[in-house]
Amino acid sequence: MPELTQRRRRVFAFAAWATLAFNILVILGGTIVRATGSGDGCGDTWPKCGDQFIPPNATVETLIEFSHRVSSFLAGVGVASLVVLALWFFAKGHLVRKAAIVSGVVLVIEALLGAALVVFGWVDADVSVGRLIVVPLHLTNTFLLLGSLAVTAWWGSGNPLPTHWPDRSTMRWLVGGALVIVVLGATGALNALADTIFPSDTVTGNLTEKFGPTAPLLSNLRIIHPILGIVGGLLVGWIASSRSRFGSPMTRRMASTVTILVLSQFFIGVANIFLLTPLSLQVLHLMVADLLWVAYIILAVSLIGDGVTSRTKQRVSA
Repeated sequence: MPELTQRRRRVFAFAAWATLAFNILVILGGTIVRATGSGDGCGDTWPKCGDQFIPPNATVETLIEFSHRVSSFLAGVGVASLVVLALWFFAKGHLVRKAAIVSGVVLVIEALLGAALVVFGWVDADVSVGRLIVVPLHLTNTFLLLGSLAVTAWWGSGNPLPTHWPDRSTMRWLVGGALVIVVLGATGALNALADTIFPSDTVTGNLTEKFGPTAPLLSNLRIIHPILGIVGGLLVGWIASSRSRFGSPMTRRMASTVTILVLSQFFIGVANIFLLTPLSLQVLHLMVADLLWVAYIILAVSLIGDGVTSRTKQRVSA
């Protein structure tokens, strides 16, 4: 294995952060595919688009779906290249290696989940149980991909690796906060699907007709996400601020970033409701959700890298 020089470190860091950024763009592209009803633009074929890999005389929906598939393929190439670099630059057993390999495995699962949506026809106006299960799973796996890429980029950039694990209370809160964001993302994915299939501007009648026993299940589920968003967002913000008090300046800055993103999501969510979920706000809402997840993961690994323990807190308090 070649020596990890500063130049190699910079190359890897650039590749890792660029791969993370590009994957976020691909995810936002998936929102455009869903919101425009272009999920069946290539029919029920995968990886081909119709009968060919490059569709001739494509419609707008086909171009949108095909463009997303191409960008997803390029994202896969980027992650695969990152794994190769990690295996080349870092010693066996190094945490950067492990994080990069996890990214590669999760990406394969991501591709399979995306293919399942197409092959089983869980696109466009489909509201089958299979789609209601796979859509939040897809979002959860997407978060795992972004999280593993963020950790790869963070440690690969030379930031501190874990030396001492935080106390159990801190670890429980950090894991709990991560689970809250995942649940918010999963329910948000179902809300976005409901907004596509049952647009708010076309739903008429009183609240009972919109959310009552006669309303579609997916429409009824809409009320869950806003409630969880308020409670969960406040909890995540509290976890970030309270657990970072004894961390490094970088950790505290990341905690502030998490808090700002949580507040931003509140305002964007409210705007989404009152403006009847326009595509631009849907994309912005998902982008901030992705950034919030990435910031929270970096906060967590930064705090772990600080080696903060309960003894550290006691010494500082004294």
